Amino acid sequence: MTKCRFSPFLTVLIIFSILFILLPTSSYSSTHEAIVKVFTTSMSYNYGAPWQTNSIEEWSGSGCIISGKRILTNAHVISNATFIEVQKHGDPARFTASVVAVSHDADLALLQVEDDKFFNDTTPLKLGGLPDMLDEVLVYGFPEGGEGLSVTKGIISRIETIEYIHSRFSLLGLQIDAAINSGNSGGPAVKNGKIVGVAMQSKKKAENIGYIIPTPIIKHFLTDLKDGRYDGFPDDGVVFKPLLNTALKTLLNFPNAETGVYISLVVPGTAADGLLLPGDVILCVDNHQVANDGTILVRPGLRVQVNYCTLSHQIGESSIVTVWRNGSKQKIDVPLTTNQVDTQLIKPPQYDCRPEYYILGGIVFTPLSINYFLLWEDAPWQLMRYIYKYREKANEQVVIINGLLSSEMTAGNDSVVNERVISVNGQSFSGFKSFAAIVDVALTKNKFITLKTENHDFVVVSSQEHRKNEKKLLELYGIDAPYQIDGMEPL
Repeated sequence: MTKCRFSPFLTVLIIFSILFILLPTSSYSSTHEAIVKVFTTSMSYNYGAPWQTNSIEEWSGSGCIISGKRILTNAHVISNATFIEVQKHGDPARFTASVVAVSHDADLALLQVEDDKFFNDTTPLKLGGLPDMLDEVLVYGFPEGGEGLSVTKGIISRIETIEYIHSRFSLLGLQIDAAINSGNSGGPAVKNGKIVGVAMQSKKKAENIGYIIPTPIIKHFLTDLKDGRYDGFPDDGVVFKPLLNTALKTLLNFPNAETGVYISLVVPGTAADGLLLPGDVILCVDNHQVANDGTILVRPGLRVQVNYCTLSHQIGESSIVTVWRNGSKQKIDVPLTTNQVDTQLIKPPQYDCRPEYYILGGIVFTPLSINYFLLWEDAPWQLMRYIYKYREKANEQVVIINGLLSSEMTAGNDSVVNERVISVNGQSFSGFKSFAAIVDVALTKNKFITLKTENHDFVVVSSQEHRKNEKKLLELYGIDAPYQIDGMEPL
């Protein structure tokens, strides 16, 4: 048998080929170097007793280094944080970090590390574009079940408007079949070495259905911050219904060749109030034709809800809306000055701030919020219905009787707990701040304060008894201040 001999050149070539296959590519390696584990210590507030804090909690999430020596992660990873540390993949050292900016509505946050040594030997990741359906992406992060970096592969299966659990707002999202577990949150989804999204949430009771925040939302967040302030996403305040009913089209004398959606309500005090009218049909927004089902075509094969147009703008910009009104087309320039948060009848989930409250005669008043609902397994029915209602006047909020500090002053008032307050001494109000201002005036001018509830119940407080017992009652229940209201300092 004849021996097979390799030339020295061929031997070296084979060895280098094997090494090339085994070694990671530079983009693969640089992506790993940019992945960060985030450690958070947090302390939230008790919305049942809003002057109290809950117990301290600790958890971890993921993030990645982007331009400007910033770390991109989820807002829910660092919400209510009292202390944050970050750790690079493969580096045992932890570095103290702080929040640069946060968007709770988009569930995004930026962190900074003062010690520049943290960024040694790292290359920031760049943002890519919106991926296509069936694109393959890699999701990086530090999920539960181990200490090291995890990389999972997934396919983009849907691109549509989804509800972000952290904020309860609906924004563009990507569905992916890669596993996204606790700890993955904030980690990047990468295609061809560029970020195409940030891991956000997964669907309960379903296998391998996860959701990521796409780059259009990330870019909106970063662009918003260029002036040094975060303003959020605009909301025109328009509520519409699909224009699918033939009788309604006939009533409106609506042309068969046109498509659009019927405006059923314009929320008072919002950007479109007075410009767009109930009964208008929206035909086109920013040169996007609106289909009868309320969608627009943003690129071949991809349709999304029409509010995508409004949400793509920054606050302070405007949107061109073409409507069918009184038998003809009209173009209307709608200034987008209203924040999405400010259109809500009840407060969306609150983070990184003290809850508002006002104590009068041992009765605790608060604005209704999603945080309050989270205290209950079965929330009171008389409050649940407000989740599905829209504002009827500008700056309207639902003010409720949160609870009672039991004393002689609160005797016989148990029936009004969890009721909405609609007037103070016969005077109506809009938001929580105006409610407190009316009560403050009444305490100086009236012997008694009568508060009427929406359920035709009422409570009466003696101004004199309130002043006489307030300090003692607050001390008894360990409460530092009689109220906490945004923009107002307790006396």
